[in-house]
Amino acid sequence: MTFQTAWVKAIGASVIVGCSLVAVRSAGDPPNTGMADPVALVNAFDRSLTGPLPANSVLLPLANLRGVSNEAVNAGGRVTVDLTTGTVSSNLQLLPPAEAFELWLVDNQPHAGHTTLAEQGDSLMKVGTYAFVAGRHRLTAALGTSAFATFYPDRAFVVRPGHSPVNGFLLTGSATLFNRLRHRQVRFVDDALAPLGFDPTTLERLTGFSRAAAEGRLVFLNETFGGNGRTCGTCHVETNNFTVDPSFIATLPPTNPLFVAETNPALAALEDSGLLRQLGLILVNADGFDPSRGHVFRSTQNVQALSNSTTPQDPSFGIDFSTNGRNPNPPERLGWGNDGAPLRDFPLVAIAQHAPKTLGRQSGVDFRIPTDEELDALAAYQLSLGRQEDFDLPKLELSSALASSGRTLYLDSGNLFEPGHKNCNGCHFNGGGTAGMSFNESTPGFPDIDGSPRGFNIGAGTNVDETPLALALGLPRDGGFGQLPTIFGSFGNTDDLPPPFGHLEFEEFNSGPVVESADTGPFFHNHTVKDLESAVAFYGTPAFQNSLQNGATPVTISADPDDPEVRAIAAFLRVLNALENIRSSIDVAERGRTMARAADMNDLARLALAESVDAVEVLTSGALANDSDAGLQFARIELRTAGVALSVAQHIPNRQAIDNLLGVAVQHLRKARSGLAKPTTLPPSFRN
Repeated sequence: MTFQTAWVKAIGASVIVGCSLVAVRSAGDPPNTGMADPVALVNAFDRSLTGPLPANSVLLPLANLRGVSNEAVNAGGRVTVDLTTGTVSSNLQLLPPAEAFELWLVDNQPHAGHTTLAEQGDSLMKVGTYAFVAGRHRLTAALGTSAFATFYPDRAFVVRPGHSPVNGFLLTGSATLFNRLRHRQVRFVDDALAPLGFDPTTLERLTGFSRAAAEGRLVFLNETFGGNGRTCGTCHVETNNFTVDPSFIATLPPTNPLFVAETNPALAALEDSGLLRQLGLILVNADGFDPSRGHVFRSTQNVQALSNSTTPQDPSFGIDFSTNGRNPNPPERLGWGNDGAPLRDFPLVAIAQHAPKTLGRQSGVDFRIPTDEELDALAAYQLSLGRQEDFDLPKLELSSALASSGRTLYLDSGNLFEPGHKNCNGCHFNGGGTAGMSFNESTPGFPDIDGSPRGFNIGAGTNVDETPLALALGLPRDGGFGQLPTIFGSFGNTDDLPPPFGHLEFEEFNSGPVVESADTGPFFHNHTVKDLESAVAFYGTPAFQNSLQNGATPVTISADPDDPEVRAIAAFLRVLNALENIRSSIDVAERGRTMARAADMNDLARLALAESVDAVEVLTSGALANDSDAGLQFARIELRTAGVALSVAQHIPNRQAIDNLLGVAVQHLRKARSGLAKPTTLPPSFRN
């Protein structure tokens, strides 16, 4: 039975149906958002208001959605709508120059079986036909000041001439959650009939943001979308850092939906069960479902810290060839290849890829397309997961001598092409998923590898396809960003650059955050490096040393996981991870104390406990396993004490007793943090 969330307003109360639980909530009873922090979501929305997009505009990125678009094309683009003047402008990349295409907009209307796509019963607007000009399909239409008076463009579609988007499309896209919030278009899952969505600018707005995140959590954890039984939470496990790994997979029963390829003959080819169980790898048709395109195997990325790790780069930087290459740059850098659909549309591709009833992947038969309300809820939930800011590493003071030396090594950066440095901070600036380097001599900080911290996520050719285990297993080469055949025998990206570079071909991958690395192994997109110390040492192996990336940003480090410098950097990353675990555990426990129901308090104690357990594990493993530093010893004791309190709090029924235990746990978590780092050198959100 598919999961549905229902809020029924009656006599000042609301009713939630979900997770096999029916509970009456009073008007002042905050919803349970799990690991999601609605305050962080509010702050992220406020930051979005200072962006370059005018308040009266809607930006709709266009992408080809595998399994949902009716034609597989390697193309994309964007549409900008000025709601005041009625001007619509759009450009497309990589569609055949000699062919014509039309642009349509849809204003979704609630009706039986409605989805986010165009259907009979929705309001449709044909904007016009593209013209091929200066290497791109372009369109500008002045529709008049009244064109959008009663029409909101929920979604754009690019179709063949004479076709309606109701019958299929090549490209589609919707605005971001925050853009939709700005225009009052974010309605709740059960409230699609509301004339407007909730107002994100009122004093009571936290209630709306909390409700959206809570609904998103329930959809994420429970909604199967009429498919094979998998949910988003099947692979992005809430208590396992929103990922799966071999150790966790080994604890699951055979009936778990993760193993549907083993239990359902119609889905036998959905996964490679051996690789799933051995390495936690998921089969991905990254370049489309045409058999000639093949498939790759990728680990499940965690979905934490998305707000500050998915930003596209400024094209003037010149370092990220996937931006200036032949593939259109997506507005949010998602997926291992940075070429995933934008966040709000990502579930459409994920459902078709991972959750269909059969490999026919026919929407309406093998799975259900989500509604706008479900997509907004999912985006709200994911954007409020994890930390919302990076460390300021030069200012950070740690108690551990080993971790402190690792911080110094991590920050050891040189200039472009200059050997003799570690250069970690160039691609993982301040431990996050953004980079601080540029090939553009006019960029501030050039040519320092970490001298231009403008906050963008890059794609980098690190040659991870050539780890010894990947070669031994014969894993198919994975090109990361792009769908063009390369000399590597994969679908990657190519570009023709000025001398001395010339024609280059790439297998590029996401430069992910490393703050969360210690408890989200195994490592890299193919999970072929088992532990953190080996992941650091990978940059000294022939695979990376022979890569194009090493030519531009050379790394001088040992390939031995037991090398002192390697272990120091790993110890540093472990302490960063533990600090994030502690921040998260405190945040969840404190929210647990605001809950009006003991069951919600138990649930949040359970989640806070998982974070505390992770902190202990990363501080007692690998490079820190035998470290007897007094601060580390103190932190471990305090974390274990907090864990005892949380372990009890997750089970007892008395609300006051739970509150007391959560309070005790928070006190010990804060003490543990003080044992690891000087609190005043931490970012504000890490001083909670």
